[in-house]
Amino acid sequence: MPLSILSKLALCFAFCMLMACDFNSEQQTNFNPSESVFVKWDTNYYYHTENIYQFFSPDQALENMISAHRGSRYYDGWPENCLESFEFILENLPAVLEMDLRLSSDSVVFLLHDETLDRTTTGSGYANQKSYEKISRLQLLDHRGDTTDFNPPLLSEVLEWSEGKAILKLDIKRNVPFELVIDEIRTADAVQRVMVIVYSLNAARVFHRLAPDIVMSIPIRNHEELEAVRDSGIPPEVIVAFTGTRDTDQKLFEELNNMGIIAIQGTLGNLDRKAKSKGFDAIAKYFRNGAHMIATDYPIELYSFINN
Repeated sequence: MPLSILSKLALCFAFCMLMACDFNSEQQTNFNPSESVFVKWDTNYYYHTENIYQFFSPDQALENMISAHRGSRYYDGWPENCLESFEFILENLPAVLEMDLRLSSDSVVFLLHDETLDRTTTGSGYANQKSYEKISRLQLLDHRGDTTDFNPPLLSEVLEWSEGKAILKLDIKRNVPFELVIDEIRTADAVQRVMVIVYSLNAARVFHRLAPDIVMSIPIRNHEELEAVRDSGIPPEVIVAFTGTRDTDQKLFEELNNMGIIAIQGTLGNLDRKAKSKGFDAIAKYFRNGAHMIATDYPIELYSFINN
């Protein structure tokens, strides 16, 4: 190849690299809410938006979003529902971080999945019978039962930490009053970075009356549930559909998108186990079928599969 052509190619490559650098810089300094993913540091990629309703609308939602179930459920040394584990996940992929909320005996909202402390901490007994001062001194266990140096965090700590970094999906467990969670969200000015999980349409109606501006994940697993939500009067812009953890009909994804509602396909349990043994195309297919987000216990593996 003549030297002049090589020189031109080299100049072209350098120009493209310069333009890429300028683009990344512009993303960080002149953030556009409709372009919701941006680079922060060299290795961390975050979901971030200034308009959560756009972020979760079919017209503007990102493709192939991943929700990390309990943050980090099956990664050695990184316990579930843990602030440090959320950091670990975000070092590997952009993710919506799902977490579970419990109430201590002194009415403090903190992160824990089970009713009892036994499985995931060095403590024992029912969480709602312990003060948060005692709970906060416990060490968290990873999925193998190994003790870590991490402690159960407050919801308020996680809400403050999440600013500019992540969208949070809050699973409000039994006996945790909606009002307490709403107060925490508003105190942290976090409406634009949270979604709450409700498990029935009745619960959705109650929560929506209390906080009409907060996005909810509502179970919509079939056409009947879709019609019931449509008739509820809850506006589509505050609804994200959870289509369940079984194989979802592609037509349901299409109907939801036509209503202005994006879908989260859960792959927890059997679908995740199938992907782990037979390959992650077994669950990545839901993106092709019309889901905008997959909620999985294996977020790093799924992200690696769809990006390689």
